[in-house]
Amino acid sequence: MEQARSLLAEGRFLEAVAVCQEGLKQDSTAVPLYNLMANAYAADGRYAPAIEALEQVVRLMPNFAVAHVNLGGIYTKLGQYGEAEKHLRQALALDPKQPSVHRRLGEVYLGTDRYPEAVEQFGQALALYPEDATLYFFLGQALEGSGRNTDALNAFSQAVHLDIGFPEALYRLAALARKQDRTALADSALARFQHLQAIGKGDTEVPKQMKKLRASVLNAPEDPVHHYRLGTFFAQHEYLEEALDKLAKAARLQPPAGLLNQMGGLLLNARRPHEALTYYRQAIDTEPTYVPALVNAANLLSSLQRHPEALAYYQKATELAPQVPNTWYFLGLGQLGAGQPQAAKQTLQKALALCPPDNLLRPQIETALASVK
Repeated sequence: MEQARSLLAEGRFLEAVAVCQEGLKQDSTAVPLYNLMANAYAADGRYAPAIEALEQVVRLMPNFAVAHVNLGGIYTKLGQYGEAEKHLRQALALDPKQPSVHRRLGEVYLGTDRYPEAVEQFGQALALYPEDATLYFFLGQALEGSGRNTDALNAFSQAVHLDIGFPEALYRLAALARKQDRTALADSALARFQHLQAIGKGDTEVPKQMKKLRASVLNAPEDPVHHYRLGTFFAQHEYLEEALDKLAKAARLQPPAGLLNQMGGLLLNARRPHEALTYYRQAIDTEPTYVPALVNAANLLSSLQRHPEALAYYQKATELAPQVPNTWYFLGLGQLGAGQPQAAKQTLQKALALCPPDNLLRPQIETALASVK
């Protein structure tokens, strides 16, 4: 299950399917594995095997609300609204406090032009999961369909306030503002939309990639991985403000330590060390024994000349991984940076003793030791 989740987060969908299949050979009744496999198939656009996996979940555990929600989502994508509504109503009966149930049901109502019902469902979703740009975007569409243009304008405005890199919401906001003679608002929204559409510097495939990543967010705004992947995309294309916005959203969704650690690395590469340190520390708060975040935070603090804080993290890393030469090597470097050559020498000797002869780290340890002498 952990391997499958990790592969899903990396977008390696077919590998995630293979891992789930291997796990199901060991336990053919493992409902979470069927559900993960369905998610991987659906993310890869293979809806038929996704439905088959989810139907197996429902057979094994009829009251598993998430399976009905996911079936509802897939049938909505396929335009089979009757089948989608059947599963979503069952999910609603099983778990009425799950915001994704209301969101999915609202999407069905949008797709069948039942706008007042859609408004109600998106409103309930927002009550359970407030301050979400995706929900405000859907609510804006439902309000506009109901003829409540002023309320729709407010909803789209809220969506782009919460997510500055949301081109679909910006476009709808610009169009609706123009209809209401809100020229300044329309021009501002359109300018931001055009700024986003210019991503890729003329490479037409890049906006398509952005649209695909946005579709993943729209499909599951509760999942921090989708916000992280979109944030990474923005950072790669030097849209740093949009990247920071998406990473902040991902962080608020309480992602695992590994993802927070990756977010820190992304911001460090973007030369935003203080924001990077925030995410490394959040990773440590989330999982105090997560050694990679401890070492990364310590390395960053050491480069910022904040040696006492750095050494504390290094020491903890060596306590948690005492047989790993890397942790001792980094502690030795930290001690060197802090002006503690004798302590550094002992630490680096320990790292060398733990390091196999063919390890690529060994020459680095020897170089560091030579600098102490």
